[in-house]
Amino acid sequence: MALIFAIGHSFGQTFKTSTGEISFISKTDFETFEAVNNQVTAAYASGKVQFRVPINAFIFEKKLMQTHFQENYMESSKYPNGSFKGAIVTPEDFNLSQTEQTVTVKGTFNIHGVEKETEVAGTLQNTKEGVKLIANFSINLSDYEIGIPSNLITKISQVIDIKVNVLLTEK
Repeated sequence: MALIFAIGHSFGQTFKTSTGEISFISKTDFETFEAVNNQVTAAYASGKVQFRVPINAFIFEKKLMQTHFQENYMESSKYPNGSFKGAIVTPEDFNLSQTEQTVTVKGTFNIHGVEKETEVAGTLQNTKEGVKLIANFSINLSDYEIGIPSNLITKISQVIDIKVNVLLTEK
């Protein structure tokens, strides 16, 4: 359902993954739904970043919710992927040699066939394995024309909390 991020500004370096993780949670007073996707593709080069999230790769604890999510809410046969394309807001401030730093990425989410400009802040951690991207943010379902049936309005939150945890390696 969602996607983002960026890593450093190092000329000529490209970082990628095809096993990134994005999870989300819908929490109301009556019900909590969570899903995880470990098939996120992400890439960074020259201050720009891209994410592709296969919608049908979100896994729920309850199989019925997974089916409803795919067929009724996200319409994954019609909109098989979510995506994000953007760039670091101030790439000149990024220093790949730092162990950890905060960055802001500005770009366009495409979710459920709807494009929306956004900015997301996150943390970059420089590790032995590569660059780890961590972000927590929320999206409003109505911004992406994702409707909730009136009989489920108390069980599914209009605001979904998203977590990104992606390790990009140099390619």
